[in-house]
Amino acid sequence: MIQKTLLTIALLVLIQHLGHGQFELGAEFRPRAEFRDGYQTLSEPNEKGVFLITQRTRLNASYTDKNQIESFLSFQDIRTWGQYDLNTTASTVSLYQAWFKFNLMDRLSLKIGRQEFEYDDLKILSNSTWRLQARSHDAALLQWQSADSSFQIHLAGGVNQEQEELFQTAYTVNNYYKNMGMVWINKKFSSTELSFLFLDLGQQLADTSINHFKTIGLFGIQKFGDMKFTGSFYLQSGDDQNNQKIAASTVALQLEVPVNQKLSITGGFDILSGTSAENLQNPTFNETNTFIPLYARRHRYYGVQDMFYAAGFVVPGGLADYYLKFDYKVSSKWSTAAHIHSFATRESIFDTETSTITDDKHLGYEIDTFINYNPYNNLALNLGYTHFFATESMRILKQRGDEGELAHFAYLQLSYTPTFFSK
Repeated sequence: MIQKTLLTIALLVLIQHLGHGQFELGAEFRPRAEFRDGYQTLSEPNEKGVFLITQRTRLNASYTDKNQIESFLSFQDIRTWGQYDLNTTASTVSLYQAWFKFNLMDRLSLKIGRQEFEYDDLKILSNSTWRLQARSHDAALLQWQSADSSFQIHLAGGVNQEQEELFQTAYTVNNYYKNMGMVWINKKFSSTELSFLFLDLGQQLADTSINHFKTIGLFGIQKFGDMKFTGSFYLQSGDDQNNQKIAASTVALQLEVPVNQKLSITGGFDILSGTSAENLQNPTFNETNTFIPLYARRHRYYGVQDMFYAAGFVVPGGLADYYLKFDYKVSSKWSTAAHIHSFATRESIFDTETSTITDDKHLGYEIDTFINYNPYNNLALNLGYTHFFATESMRILKQRGDEGELAHFAYLQLSYTPTFFSK
């Protein structure tokens, strides 16, 4: 795989020298040291925290030819230090992005291949960059924009199959869809921005029939002088892979207020609907009211400690997240921040230990603190420490751990994105 990667890059360099295009070769190095002790879930009394180092390494190449056809390749290696034997021959490099884009006519273009999707507040579609593997999609994207770029329409679609087949088989890849369709419409005004998003995920069942998981919603930004008000509302409908009807929603509001040139304060809430414990325990109830934030940047919005909607964990009763964030710019290179969250479920919780239902919905508080240092444009050092103050309801929700145990998480991340060659 590495030989193929090097050959591809060599061919791109050769094309660049033979033609009259623009070529750039760059990389990303992102090692991150973490101490996990109550990260993503609560600790048992006899469990000890773990220290580990992960790293994502990417090689990126972009090329635009004389006909203004753009292309992009990104290969990545993700690993935990010590994950592989020193003498391993296993291939660890994978293709993260591989697309090309060309104009069908003036202001109308088509982008085809493996690519990232990032839209609006990143609560439905994002690249989930905190995760080592991040996220990209195999799709075709049709893009149109007005002459002044104030109005845009994007249409995307993709069809997936596990491998080459001669006849129809069920698609069983976890955390992916059989087919996808997306419509995004965006309009910018002088101090206002509005977006409409429709996303249809086709999920194939064992009998090869397809259920459609639909998300539709609005996103908006309104500026009042230096203040910025942001809001979004999404509905989910259709049928899930368990043949349950879907009826779920989420609403988010946020106000960002710059106090001065150094300090800004942001307050807001995210409310995601859920299914009550009574309905979950009712065998005749064939509906889910639990909103799934799909491909959101969950780490950014629902607490850095990733207690919710991470690693496949879904909050059945939904989530209410009320937060207050303080961001302080010390200098052009240094900044600090402190974020405070209060979490609660929207619906009652079923306690599997006692086979009872609890109406105490408060899950706890989280405090996230950060120090960021950017000595150069392509080099960043990020230090974070978070602490979660859990309640008994949090233990019931997680079905493990002890709410009295220390739950905290710390990380030190270094990100370097050099440009090796550009012409």
